[in-house]
Amino acid sequence: MSVEGPATVPENQTPYDQIVAQTRREHRLFSVHWELTYRCNQQCSHCYLDVCPPSAAPDELSTAECFRVMDELAELGALNLTLSGGEMLVRHDWFEIARYARTRKFLLRLFTNGILITPRVADQMAELHPYAVEISVYGADAETHERITRRARSFELTRRAFQLLRERGVHTVFKTPLMRENVRQFHALRALADSLGARFRYDITITTKDDGGRAPLAHRLTYDDLVWLFREAIDPALWVERKLTPQTRTCAIATNALAIDPQGNVSPCVQVRQRIGNVREQSLREIWQAASAWNELSHITLNDLPVCRVCELQTVCVRCHGLALLEDGDLRAPATVNCLEALARRQVLIEKGVLPADFPIPAHLRELV
Repeated sequence: MSVEGPATVPENQTPYDQIVAQTRREHRLFSVHWELTYRCNQQCSHCYLDVCPPSAAPDELSTAECFRVMDELAELGALNLTLSGGEMLVRHDWFEIARYARTRKFLLRLFTNGILITPRVADQMAELHPYAVEISVYGADAETHERITRRARSFELTRRAFQLLRERGVHTVFKTPLMRENVRQFHALRALADSLGARFRYDITITTKDDGGRAPLAHRLTYDDLVWLFREAIDPALWVERKLTPQTRTCAIATNALAIDPQGNVSPCVQVRQRIGNVREQSLREIWQAASAWNELSHITLNDLPVCRVCELQTVCVRCHGLALLEDGDLRAPATVNCLEALARRQVLIEKGVLPADFPIPAHLRELV
């Protein structure tokens, strides 16, 4: 998530926002995040996935299986389809899969590190007319970027990808996870994105590995880092005017989206790896309509969170159920990382004069400060 404001603003919704809200209320499938492979040509030190080399031969869904799954997604009415990895471009059939997705009228996003985007690949991407190609960048210079990717020339090749796509009129997103190593390059990263003709988007959340490994957390922003960033980027009005009720869903999990992994396992999202079904074993319609897990997860409101529902910082906190489960073992408990972000946000909003100086620190968070 970015830090200017919360992910959702309930008032003054656009028609698109209204459609999304309706799909959530009616449990209609709208968005799908599909990890086509866990193979990757980088070895990013912060990655939450257990990636394998491009030459590996894991039991990924075949091209034909991918086509069948997209047919089922289309029949369910899904609109947004994100194809990612690992690095999706290491699959020899990535273009066949993406092109088939376009024939099924999905609004298509492609996630990549850009290394394999040559003029030919850029031509193929332009042919797809994707909504966006989102390319990960980890630093404003080669040294910082390649310290994370652990791949020589990755900065140069990633910049080339932006340039090739820009020449072909493809909309690109310059996507940066902010970490201790790069957060003070925030303005330089934004300027670099602008120079490459890309929209700048950043995320302040670094998670544990899916297998529970905590090595990526060495990159996570400290409290001081968060305070510095919020001073630079926060839009106070969006937080001060935020309204929550006991019926507010702090997360849209299990309402209108799902995730599919390379082996066909279906889960609520990439943060909550709760296996609800597998597309090789049953149809997506059966998984989407019959699994009790959807109902259980989709109805969690603020009132169902024993600590968060009485926390004084709830209006300046954006909570992730998945992070709470991954790091603290309880989907309904506070997610410590979100608590730290809320504390830093509180500090900056006090400095900017939009919260009173004595705005309370909840008892359960005093040790974090």
